[in-house]
Amino acid sequence: MKVLFVGDVVSTSGRKACQFFIPKIKENYKVDVVIVNGENSAGGFGVSKKTYTELIDSGADIITTGNHVWDNREILELINEYDNIVVPYNLFPWVPGRKLCINEEYNLAVLNLQGKTFMDTPVSPLVSIKNLLNEGFFERYENIIVDLHAETTAEKAFIAYLLDGKVSAVIGTHTHVQTNDAKILPNGTFFITDVGMCGSYYSIIGFKINKILEKFETGLSNKFEPEREKPYIFNAVLLELENGRTKNFIVFNEICE
Repeated sequence: MKVLFVGDVVSTSGRKACQFFIPKIKENYKVDVVIVNGENSAGGFGVSKKTYTELIDSGADIITTGNHVWDNREILELINEYDNIVVPYNLFPWVPGRKLCINEEYNLAVLNLQGKTFMDTPVSPLVSIKNLLNEGFFERYENIIVDLHAETTAEKAFIAYLLDGKVSAVIGTHTHVQTNDAKILPNGTFFITDVGMCGSYYSIIGFKINKILEKFETGLSNKFEPEREKPYIFNAVLLELENGRTKNFIVFNEICE
């Protein structure tokens, strides 16, 4: 099977990049499942009804999230209505939302983990992984994709090597900058430290440059504003899976006017 994983979608520009590239890639490469990290799709903060619909209409099958999952309160309605939105598994167990998304047709499980280092994460991802190991989760599904929404490269790499041979792919999200280290690990698990983002090309992680410069130059707090101007960047990875492991991959780092 072929899985397209699309990096953090930031605001209008990110959604437009998805609208342009996802249908083309799906058709050209005969993609079976499209996973999109949509936690910044609503003005850079959270997921709304509008942005969810636009991503699905663009071709997304599953929406993953991260530390901005609760920034837009419309998500609380969406997660009750749709079963294809995944919240981080290692939040407190009583918070709303589905912690796993299962596609029975392809025996595929999508797991969203949030890093602990420099992030306000209730439960260490290591604790969650150990619990999943004890429950036999990694033997239950042939194909498992992990969206690892974390800050530091070391934490991401540690988890990737821990899960090597147990999952199909560990794909880093959150930092919005695509890393040049995509590889298949020794036991068949694909890993990239960060897949990157979809948003405005001339921006700082998808947001207006002047707002971020102002914050660093003055130390004054301000609200970051998403950049909506063209050109747009589209970051994603296409995985070809065989017997639950990654056989081949393509990394997309595309620009559109």
